[in-house]
Amino acid sequence: MQNRHLQDYLDEFTFRFNRRKFRSRGKLFYRLAQKAVAAAPTTYREIVDSAQMSEPH
Repeated sequence: MQNRHLQDYLDEFTFRFNRRKFRSRGKLFYRLAQKAVAAAPTTYREIVDSAQMSEPH
């Protein structure tokens, strides 16, 4: 695992851990899917450029 992705993995683990006893997990996924479909697509270039801008030089 590369260090530049470590925070993303930790954020994902924290998200899942905090919701492990959530009673309406299916509804949570449904709402997330709704938001994902409604959001404008992000290009790979936008992701890479924003990641490079946040890295310390």
